[in-house]
Amino acid sequence: MMFFVGFEMGGFQLALRSISGEFSAGTIGAGLLVAAQYASVILMPLLFGRISDRVGKKKVMLAFSLVFLFGCALSALAQSVFAFAAGVFCIGAGYSVCETTGSAALSDVSPVHGARWVNLSQGALSLGAVTSPVLTQFGTRAFGWSWRAVFFITAAGALVAFVPLLLSRFPSGAGATEQPPSKPVRSFFADPAFLLFFCSILLYVGLENGFGYFTESLFSLELNAASLGAYAISAYWASMALSRFVFGLLPFRPERSLLVCLLVSGALFAALALLSVPALSLAFCALIGFAFGPVWSNLMNLAAQRHPGSSGGAMGLMSAGCGLGGALFPALMGVLSARVDLRAAFLLLAFSALAAGALSFFATRAQLHGNPQPEDDGHALSRN
Repeated sequence: MMFFVGFEMGGFQLALRSISGEFSAGTIGAGLLVAAQYASVILMPLLFGRISDRVGKKKVMLAFSLVFLFGCALSALAQSVFAFAAGVFCIGAGYSVCETTGSAALSDVSPVHGARWVNLSQGALSLGAVTSPVLTQFGTRAFGWSWRAVFFITAAGALVAFVPLLLSRFPSGAGATEQPPSKPVRSFFADPAFLLFFCSILLYVGLENGFGYFTESLFSLELNAASLGAYAISAYWASMALSRFVFGLLPFRPERSLLVCLLVSGALFAALALLSVPALSLAFCALIGFAFGPVWSNLMNLAAQRHPGSSGGAMGLMSAGCGLGGALFPALMGVLSARVDLRAAFLLLAFSALAAGALSFFATRAQLHGNPQPEDDGHALSRN
């Protein structure tokens, strides 16, 4: 299932300009279409994460895998921009709930190996995002596929994945009843370090989406190298997968790697905004993916460590920050691209990466001077 979630992500990133062109949406409309998908990511995991603990994770995953499938089918068949926006809203709701609920279920299976299995599921997501742009571009050239092929293939994959999901046995997660009740939202934001981590994850996921959904346009409109757009997106995802493997195996300090990776990505974005050589820009896209590798997991884990007794509530709020950033930045970049140009939009990403690095620096300082970090027990959630 996560492979096809990644397939939709990578394919949507590649196809965004074609979709907005067919519906005469323009660059501002393109940003709003991405925002429509991520609007549902803000609230759905928070709401249905708690519901899954009461009614069962399998029931919630089955329901939202069908929501994901329906959203893909609606997007593939859409004849208006409003129908397409409704489709991608359902896609965002479906995959965000399945991703968070599935990760929790994998952790329930084994307290020892759960985190490793979450890593494998996220690796499958990255693999799907690598595969989709290259396969879609090949199909377009060889068979005349349109952008709709991305959503048809994803819908078919979701239907295939539904069958083993239906036959699977899910753990009861009985240990969850021993956890203390979640804190109110205001208590998390009263913690300065958590607030800084929340702002950092908002900026970071904004960077991910701003880059992913406008890179093909950068190569097509600014660099006159449309054929390299798909390879740039695939190189970005492939390098991110490699980075996650490296940072998952080697004992880097999360605070230090978080700061270095965000600052380096800021410099890379600035260079990408100024470069005019397509091949060199392609290399920088791969470097940005490598720099992004450990950022998401480090931010999420460090935030959860601030509130070890209420890590679920902390994760839920951080997920809401992901949705906010994912919805906001494509819309901002669409407006900036229309009013100025695409290079200015990528300079926005450079400044945002530097800002996220500064926020993370102050957050980790507060982390070190605040609550002591618990010893690693193998339960830390990682997107790597």
